[in-house]
Amino acid sequence: MTDSVDSNAPSFRDPSFRDVVAFRDDVSAFFRRLRSERGDHKLTPSQLQALGHLEREGSMSARELAGFEQVTPQSIARTLAILEEGDMVARVPDPSDARASLVSITEYGHEMLEADRALRSAWLAELLETECTPHERDILFLAGRIMRDLGRPERGAGEPHR
Repeated sequence: MTDSVDSNAPSFRDPSFRDVVAFRDDVSAFFRRLRSERGDHKLTPSQLQALGHLEREGSMSARELAGFEQVTPQSIARTLAILEEGDMVARVPDPSDARASLVSITEYGHEMLEADRALRSAWLAELLETECTPHERDILFLAGRIMRDLGRPERGAGEPHR
């Protein structure tokens, strides 16, 4: 029995596809290292991301937050329960739906998020200053903006870069 192979699928033999795989691996390795530079607060990456979304987007339902996080409602419920127990988020009744509630970040949640960002940013600033030339830093800053744009959930796979 032979496996069917899509003749249009990228191949590891294709040099440009190998570059994409290497780029993905490089980005993943960097973000693992960045995530390891965290404070003593012991918040997980999922908890930090949830706090960040609430800070940027404002109050929202747990279902909306699950959509932002691209996780199941059950997963976000567990994350929110831990954050609520730690006084980092609060729930209030949703004025448009009496059966639902809106989740918002608390002042303490802001403080925890800011402390985490400050620690990671200080590490990254030091690394960029000591390990990169000014030209390399400019390239990385540009790459970061491109990656943020490419990572938008609403962006389609075939949509050209602006």
